[in-house]
Amino acid sequence: MPQPAELSEQQKKCLRLVHQGLTSKEIAPLLETTPGVVDNYITVAMAKLGTTSRRDAARMLAARETDMVQQLHLQPGAIAPRGPDDPIRPRIEGRAARLLRSLGLPPIGGQTNDLSKSQRLSAIARIALFSAIMLMATVAIVQGIIVLLA
Repeated sequence: MPQPAELSEQQKKCLRLVHQGLTSKEIAPLLETTPGVVDNYITVAMAKLGTTSRRDAARMLAARETDMVQQLHLQPGAIAPRGPDDPIRPRIEGRAARLLRSLGLPPIGGQTNDLSKSQRLSAIARIALFSAIMLMATVAIVQGIIVLLA
């Protein structure tokens, strides 16, 4: 049986409105088109869904979309908390982590909100200072390149 994914968005909109009991003449102004175009959308959708009735096609789409919504509401299983033997941690630890520590920047990752307010403000200030220094260095390098090329 064909899936609603095969239908265009306009065909789906028309079928949803048919399912609400609207006629083509009532649907046309809502979609800013003519009743003839609405009929064409519905006829093509009926053919794709293998029905001979516009109401059956609308019911099929509504049933499929209801099934899809219900599947989306399934809750995932519990996620295990990360521990010290987490496979991601070794990638974080390394030269980059050591470089950040040597610059006095806060670590990447870790428990959320494990810093006090003053520690967070200090970390933000260090990051801002480091960013400003890097920006000034970049500007100086670009100016130097422009001077050399001029």
